[in-house]
Amino acid sequence: MAPATAEEAATVMMLARRERFAVIPAGAATFIDAGNVLSRSNLVLTTRRLTKMIRHEPADLVATAEAGLTFREFQNRLREKGQWLPIDPPDNGTATVGGVVATGLSGPQQMGYGAPRSFVIGLRAILADGRSIKAGGNVVKNVAGYDLCKLFTGSYGTLGLITEVTFKLRPVPSETRTIVSSGPLISLVTVGRTIARESFPVAVELLSASLAKQLGITVSAGESVLMIRFAGSSRAVVTETASALKELREDSNITCVTHDEDDDLWLGLSNAATQAVNDLSWRVIMRPSDLVSFLDDVASLEQDEASHIGLQWQAGLGDGRLRAMARTPVYHGEAVRALERLRRRAENLGGSLVVERAPAEIKNEIDSWGSFGSATDLMKRIKQQLDPENMLSPGRFIA
Repeated sequence: MAPATAEEAATVMMLARRERFAVIPAGAATFIDAGNVLSRSNLVLTTRRLTKMIRHEPADLVATAEAGLTFREFQNRLREKGQWLPIDPPDNGTATVGGVVATGLSGPQQMGYGAPRSFVIGLRAILADGRSIKAGGNVVKNVAGYDLCKLFTGSYGTLGLITEVTFKLRPVPSETRTIVSSGPLISLVTVGRTIARESFPVAVELLSASLAKQLGITVSAGESVLMIRFAGSSRAVVTETASALKELREDSNITCVTHDEDDDLWLGLSNAATQAVNDLSWRVIMRPSDLVSFLDDVASLEQDEASHIGLQWQAGLGDGRLRAMARTPVYHGEAVRALERLRRRAENLGGSLVVERAPAEIKNEIDSWGSFGSATDLMKRIKQQLDPENMLSPGRFIA
């Protein structure tokens, strides 16, 4: 169901509660099956008709939009005034503003700009009983009360239906430039970590050869690809790019190409995470220094397709973030064993592994999130307070 106004959405929620329906909030439904298998589902409530750009205050670097406005259209509207929301979530062009907030997902430029939760300063949402609530405000300096904006960011539709979001913005950089390098994995990791540590890139992203080829990047057998993006004033970008190229060219095994028109490269990378052909995807977060050793485990899966068919992966060397996408094998047990092994490895390194997308037979055998540890009781109490009858995406996080 797709209400045209927030008031209609509230009415639908109240009717659903009366009928004891389980409601699944959604935007473009890109991540509607994220997390564990839902224990029940009666109604999908989407925001796809809530598409208004409510306000944009360029002088204050603030904008408010309805949750169903596509993220790409939102960015296009902001760029007309020389501003943007500096996040790059998985997006094939259909992701909505509300969906971006509800999943809390960002991409490679999280290293330089931060995660979506850093930019959400206000929102409106409809709770399970049909009440409409407002959190935060319309100005950047707003510290009154609890920060419910961060609570709803990344809640995956388990606490309420987000109907409106207010973001703080940034000016569009005067210039951007991307260095695309190819070479042996260990060489790229070594120099990439150095550049991430000693320079000021907004993204340092390592790609598998198969993912690089999908983006139209030429890569030889046995090589990986490193994409480094600089953004800011023209002078700063030129200086930082020159310094990074010098560092890269000191290794004779690495070849480099520079792109001044680089938007399509990064849009293509955002789109890669949503490819329908890949029905298995998972992500890892850990300390950047530990990610290096974990990459060996991931790279080994490319040579053995028993658990992951056509594996593609990308890793942020500056922030310890990795996402892998593949097709599931005929025998799903191999995929489950591989995921369990990788999760143990990630947790031993102090990180975590989340299964984003997988067939039900896999999710029935492995928890999508892993252990929440001491946060489990707190999550249950919050859910009980906001959705006592467990009607919003039941079972997605905790059964």
